[in-house]
Amino acid sequence: MNGEHARQSGRKKWPRLLILWLIGAFFAYRWWTLGGLFHATAALASWLTAAAGLVRLPRYKTLLSIRQQTLILNLGISLVFLDLVFGQIEWASMLGAFAKANYWTLPPAMGLVVLSLFLRTWRWQWLLRAVGQVPFGPAFRATNIGIGANMVLPARAGEFLRAYALGRATHSSKTAIFATLVVERIFDGLTILLSLVGVVLLGVRSPEVKRIGVVGGVFYAGALVGVSLFYFRQAWFASLAERLLPENWASRALNLLNAFADGLHVLRDGRQLLIVSLQSLLIWFVLGWSFYPVMLAFDFGPPMPLFAPFLLLPLLALGLTIPGAPGGVGIIQYMGVLALRLSFAAAGDGLAADFPEQAAAFSLLMHFSQAAPEVALGAWAFLAEGLTWGEVEEGREAIGSERE
Repeated sequence: MNGEHARQSGRKKWPRLLILWLIGAFFAYRWWTLGGLFHATAALASWLTAAAGLVRLPRYKTLLSIRQQTLILNLGISLVFLDLVFGQIEWASMLGAFAKANYWTLPPAMGLVVLSLFLRTWRWQWLLRAVGQVPFGPAFRATNIGIGANMVLPARAGEFLRAYALGRATHSSKTAIFATLVVERIFDGLTILLSLVGVVLLGVRSPEVKRIGVVGGVFYAGALVGVSLFYFRQAWFASLAERLLPENWASRALNLLNAFADGLHVLRDGRQLLIVSLQSLLIWFVLGWSFYPVMLAFDFGPPMPLFAPFLLLPLLALGLTIPGAPGGVGIIQYMGVLALRLSFAAAGDGLAADFPEQAAAFSLLMHFSQAAPEVALGAWAFLAEGLTWGEVEEGREAIGSERE
């Protein structure tokens, strides 16, 4: 048993260790070409972490646990993206961009973010109809808890906490609630891809956008097919679980499958599908425009293209599927700069000499304009629901251990 466990752990750790080695190679290359103590330290830290993952202690333990390796890996990925944005800029010029920025654009940007939270709750109520009639108040607080937690907790833990908070408040099945969040993410993904198609039709054609569109299309289409197959062939999955699993495990698996399926009834209701689709379009239209005021806060030289925020939407959404530090730190900055570059390139406008510094400043202010209202409302909802930090981990475990 212990030997088999060690072999399984070994198979799981190799991809993680390989990525850590590649991160170290990236920073070593940056040190070779750019110099700097930061690059040398980051390369050495990545390689030492990868080496520590190979050191075997008694009882099949490694010097660094899988959780510690994952945390360092996520931080390393975020540092790579941060270095790509800030590694070669003039810091004095970036501070000058902040000094000249128009901060009156922040209130409308944040206001649109808050509006999107109300719209998300409204849509979630429609998805939750299969679970029961959920009042707006508990759903709004759970929405804020989950989205705010995603900004400060690793591994997208907010999704589990969101389902746990609403299940706790309404005494509904947490697994069924979590299933509605899976459907919600698929609607979000397909809507964002539609935004990308619209931007391409407006003239943004580049290899980066094409690759993002293909990867995103395959990912979300596959998720939709998988969820639909599970829902419409639930009996087949149930019989498979009964054949392959021990009796006590099969009973638990069937309970979870039934609860998960309860949250997917929207797939059978054409009217509900249409309403949720329209709500998704409205939500992401509002979120897209929430970026535009912050774009106007800086002087990039040429006028800001109107389609720029709707190119940023899919870049951010697909970028955040990459593991990284909590809140997408680094990834959001890189995608913000990339969206500006592609937008101005499509418009055929020349960029100001200090564009890298202006774009870097924009990426930080844009991240703040999104994170500040989400974290503030999340903290308010967390306290209003009377949750404790001990329940954060309980919320994650409750989804997988719930019995109906």
